[in-house]
Amino acid sequence: MAGAGGEPPVFLSVSQGLCRECRRPAEVRYVATADGVFLERFCADHGTSRALVAETLPWYLAALQAPSAARPPAKTVPRTGSCAESCGPCTFHGQACHLPVFSITNACDLRCPICFTYNRADRTWFMSPDELDRHLDFVLDSTGGVDLVNLTGGEPTLHPQLPELLRRCRRPGIGRVTVNTNGLRIAREPAVAEMLAEAGAYAILSYDTFDRERSVRIHGRDLVDEKRAALDALGKAGVPTTLLMVLAGGVNEDELPALLDLLATRDHVRSLTIQTMTYTGQGGTTFSPRRHVPVEGVERRIEEATAGRIRKADFQPLPSAHPLCYGVAYFLSDDRGGVHPMARLLPPATLARQLTDGYLLRPTDEFARELKEAVDRLWAEGAEPALLATVKALVRDLFPAGEPLDVHERQRRAEQRVKTIYVHAHMDEDTFEVGRAMRCPDQVPVHAERLVGACAYNLFHRQRDPRFWTQDA
Repeated sequence: MAGAGGEPPVFLSVSQGLCRECRRPAEVRYVATADGVFLERFCADHGTSRALVAETLPWYLAALQAPSAARPPAKTVPRTGSCAESCGPCTFHGQACHLPVFSITNACDLRCPICFTYNRADRTWFMSPDELDRHLDFVLDSTGGVDLVNLTGGEPTLHPQLPELLRRCRRPGIGRVTVNTNGLRIAREPAVAEMLAEAGAYAILSYDTFDRERSVRIHGRDLVDEKRAALDALGKAGVPTTLLMVLAGGVNEDELPALLDLLATRDHVRSLTIQTMTYTGQGGTTFSPRRHVPVEGVERRIEEATAGRIRKADFQPLPSAHPLCYGVAYFLSDDRGGVHPMARLLPPATLARQLTDGYLLRPTDEFARELKEAVDRLWAEGAEPALLATVKALVRDLFPAGEPLDVHERQRRAEQRVKTIYVHAHMDEDTFEVGRAMRCPDQVPVHAERLVGACAYNLFHRQRDPRFWTQDA
């Protein structure tokens, strides 16, 4: 197992994972070679195999030592089996739910070759508003409140009662409602974008390629024009939008510059999430090439795509998740179109403190003090006037004199000047490891009885639900 340079491997830790072939629990270990850090699996029936989880040992070690904000769930269920077969969460789970993900339908107008979940096509199901209410009650009772909830599917815009579902989500304890979409219905019917705007919802628009041939390879057909039309419709309606790119190794990596340009130039595009290809589920299991790109690999590619304007060092692990699962970078936008990484303005520990409860900065009064200190330091260092003006304007917007604001209003105001890049690496059979599963803050409410970590849900639990999976799926 020596690397290309002949150096002996460095064994880092042992854990439990999954065998891809038989899907039974398997012994795993993290091992570093000259080629990177790998999760290596051993199955008595199928031998040894491995998957890349970091490109370099220094990045891996630094990520593990980054500030973390573990907050175990307040409510758990008894453990009845191994992780993550008995997820619920149990008392071993190390992170409360910060992002509840509601699958509101199995209906979808695509069968994408990259799809990493299951949606049966033979029997359509739509969640009723009353069922959503029960799940929302359960989530709020379990968590005490969340910054975000996400409606997904299937394709949520096909749900005939989507406006009513969005209305039911507008309640105390929920800061923001996001809707995943492939954009096809929005492209056909721009009024759907207007409905999202009226509901105060945010759109998460999948946007994987600008190339027609690649679109066929990724989605099964050419969607380039429809994706652009959906993006335009969301912009015209003023819907705050996240672009969600599935980055498949060896397929669409060179499209990062164009997506980063959309983030920088489109006012309504507030963030970019780059989700690395996950080789599991309805389509992903057979998609090729199977080339895992870790969080570090995406950060490096972004640095290369921007000629160093955005650096690997501008990212940090999301404190509330496992460092191999999430990286995040925040940027201030000035009035001249400039983008300034916040990691160069504030210490990592300062940013980490604002992310202890989720994915959005929580601008506290302490954060105001730290921003003002940053202004003083930047002025003393001779920073460019546009940057100083931007930081001062941010402080005025978030902390107006004599006008106390709650955290959700501060978050809403902050996004007018702050853009975000998230890098998210889901786990599949090759990369599943219980230590990562036990720190998952993205959780799926199941039957208003359990909160199951998203990767555990996709790998183990969704196939048990007849609404989404059939033996012929």
